[in-house]
Amino acid sequence: MAYEQLKYDVLEKEGHIEIRKYAPFVMMKSGSPSYSGFQVLFSYISGYNSKKQKINMTVPVFTDVKESGYIAFTMPEDVVKEGYPEALDPRIKIEKQEEKTYVSYSYVGSIKKVDTLIKKLQDYAENKGLKIQGDPVLLRYQGPMVPPIFRKHDVMLEIKF
Repeated sequence: MAYEQLKYDVLEKEGHIEIRKYAPFVMMKSGSPSYSGFQVLFSYISGYNSKKQKINMTVPVFTDVKESGYIAFTMPEDVVKEGYPEALDPRIKIEKQEEKTYVSYSYVGSIKKVDTLIKKLQDYAENKGLKIQGDPVLLRYQGPMVPPIFRKHDVMLEIKF
């Protein structure tokens, strides 16, 4: 099954590192990326919302890199255009994201090397004279049924021009 993916333009590319400009999007966010946070968001897209509306899953799934602060799904474009339903669960926050630019590193494999990749991105940004803002994010493209060595991820740092 193909999932709707977040749209972005690649402004620059060097190996695994890209500078990406993301169009505005809406995300639904819950605390704790653990199973419980995922379940809270999954309930929302399964119809536990103000419109009892089922919403298609999208990729990537956002988490903080330490996997302890939050998990977020992005809202499909058609649902944003039609007006997305309010969350009934107070653990869900709907957030509108403005256009953002990130320096990112794409890879397949375990998330154990995230700290090393963040350092590579920080060094890249410093060498390019890019100003980093905010905390790193981890984007995930496959679910837990895919073995970790085959999972695609993006590690990203937001940059300001």
